[in-house]
Amino acid sequence: MKFNYTKKIDTFITLLFFFFVLYLLNLIVLYKNFDSLNTSGYLLINYDGGFIRRALLGEVVTKISLFFQLTPPSVLIFFYTLNYILFFYLNYTFLKDYKKNYIFYFFVFSPIYLTFPLSDISSKYAEFVISREIFLLTFFMFFCFLCKKINNRMSVYSFGIILMIISTFIYELTILCYPFYFYAYYIYLKKRKLPFNIYEFIFAGFLFSLIIYFHLYFYGKNDFQIVIDNLNLNFGYDFSVEQFIFSWLNQDINKQLVIFFPDFKTSYILKYLFYGHPIFLLLIMSYKSINDKIVFALLVFSIISFLIVFLIAIDWARFVHILYCLTLYSIILLNFDKDKFFILNSKKYFIKFNHKYLDFFVLIYCSIWTLKHTYWQNHLSYGIFYVLKKNFLYFY
Repeated sequence: MKFNYTKKIDTFITLLFFFFVLYLLNLIVLYKNFDSLNTSGYLLINYDGGFIRRALLGEVVTKISLFFQLTPPSVLIFFYTLNYILFFYLNYTFLKDYKKNYIFYFFVFSPIYLTFPLSDISSKYAEFVISREIFLLTFFMFFCFLCKKINNRMSVYSFGIILMIISTFIYELTILCYPFYFYAYYIYLKKRKLPFNIYEFIFAGFLFSLIIYFHLYFYGKNDFQIVIDNLNLNFGYDFSVEQFIFSWLNQDINKQLVIFFPDFKTSYILKYLFYGHPIFLLLIMSYKSINDKIVFALLVFSIISFLIVFLIAIDWARFVHILYCLTLYSIILLNFDKDKFFILNSKKYFIKFNHKYLDFFVLIYCSIWTLKHTYWQNHLSYGIFYVLKKNFLYFY
């Protein structure tokens, strides 16, 4: 397959549509097998017993299900379907005008971008497809879209605040993504030559300090059993506390610091530094293309701020995925020259290679590996071929 534009076949659109279909197929599979998923009850956790992290989605789904007398899986999959339609539409809208070569495909179809949610090996099904972070990614991409398309400053600012607040209560680790939103808004102001308003940032900082305090103060102050009892009563489930493998959502953060776990090894850190190489390559690329050093410093600060999450969670792969997505959007969607991939191609360290070999290398690179779930698992052994095999077995 040749990684360039032709009038007969648009490789980018073909690949993007291929992944879109795969995501929709897996949503159908997840809907049909919802009761047997590891995360089925976890996705329906709500506020019946008081405040709990990540419960906004379950609250909305269960209330709509009761009001309209629908099943929770149907409402849940409906929201994810809408989200993925917007997600892939934004990918297409942002990226269709780029001049495309093997460097473009290396980053846009990286194994830790579109392939990763499909390659969950901890479940029989691709349960990462219905993980909460996809809303975070779509919301941030949508905010980038608003920053490029809307001239009204107050509209962009207000939408940014609203999107951050909603995503925080869907997935509380969005708190660590706030710097990316501030970075995007700063780019918006800079490109439109609008004056910096310190009061906007003071208000946003105060508001999100309250949200952080709210999350920290109310951790664990709920009756988890009431949530489970209501799910069983209202929807005919047979959940028990023991079935909720994510009941640690009620634990304090200081009980989740992974570096203090007895089986933690420093080699895990080095391993993930290697697996996160696309992020480092994006940073190197942006350092050469972003002339404003303040902008670059804000980007680096945003990335470093997000690294806190690796201290309080074991499923590092998904956070590499999230960090890569946010970095990709921040650089390519907000800053990047549409011709940049071709400009990079003219560098002397690329010229000496036959581009057909580079095309082939990127094809293999993007196909044969992806990250597994937790930091102690071996990696680099599954890719899109494994995903296709799993999808084939779903239907046969």
